[in-house]
Amino acid sequence: MSESSTKTDEIRNGLDEESLDLFWQFIGERQKVWYRRVVEGRPAPWTGDEILQEYRFTNVYRELDPGTQYVIQDILEEDASRRDKIFNVMIYRLIGRLETHEYLGFQSLDSFDAAEFEEQLKHRRDELGETVFTGAYMVSGYNQMGSSDKVENVAALFEEITDETTSFDNILSTRSMKGAYDLIRSQPGFGNFLSYQVIVDLLYPVDYYDGGSVLPFSPDDWSSPGPGAQKGLNQLVTEFNGFTRLDVMRWLRQNQQKEFDRLDLEFPYLETEDGGRLELSLANIQNCLCEFYKYHKILHSNGRARRCFRNDEARSCDELRDMYETAPLIRLPNSF
Repeated sequence: MSESSTKTDEIRNGLDEESLDLFWQFIGERQKVWYRRVVEGRPAPWTGDEILQEYRFTNVYRELDPGTQYVIQDILEEDASRRDKIFNVMIYRLIGRLETHEYLGFQSLDSFDAAEFEEQLKHRRDELGETVFTGAYMVSGYNQMGSSDKVENVAALFEEITDETTSFDNILSTRSMKGAYDLIRSQPGFGNFLSYQVIVDLLYPVDYYDGGSVLPFSPDDWSSPGPGAQKGLNQLVTEFNGFTRLDVMRWLRQNQQKEFDRLDLEFPYLETEDGGRLELSLANIQNCLCEFYKYHKILHSNGRARRCFRNDEARSCDELRDMYETAPLIRLPNSF
């Protein structure tokens, strides 16, 4: 038996069978919720799973989330330099609210004015009464900037980042996905979670580059499991015996169809350009592990999710369809 197959067997033997089954069942049902809602156009509820009915979970495919589509369609497709696209993705992901980035407009790295940036954010918050930052996840890397005002801290953070722009050239010249991640991670305010979100955004294929991406890597090259994904992995793995978290994530990536077949689960994959199934990438597996952890703790009464699903606050089926129909290089099953 080869070394690789030996490791594969060790990983599989190190997984808790019940938790592994639940992982695939969870992501299968979550994807079916999306399919029933968007592709089939059914009215709610889209599942009999009470947890999925009550709480908000991100899409199994990260690229189906409206926030990610905003990055793809309104930042990556912009007629601008790769440096500026990296910079705007960093701004968007740290702020986390697409309406705020829309209000600010696409930013130029070379002409960025921190004072004007701060003034715009304060005007939106104080004069217009709009929420500036996301409530989806905790971001605290800007606290070190010295102010008690979050807007002032974020403006100071990006002023520091733009004081030395050679890092953006270094990101573009690095030879690996992890190398680019490490360079983003070295910027003030960007921890493990945000840095990985930024790097994955920069790998999406867009029409602007004729199907290429800002950085020449694949989301299957490497992954950095964030805190939630690590907790999800801890639910799956009984013992890390000679393998790493990344090894387990790669195993899940490589064996997804076998696992769906084993459990007799029909998974509504997106399609590739030639009509084949678009399997979940390593980046999507990482995201699914984080969502699985939330699902698992609710199921076992170990806590609650921070966000409930509110259908009256969600985008309509027609809005989602319009967004997906204009999405570059995304094909939906049973297209509209």
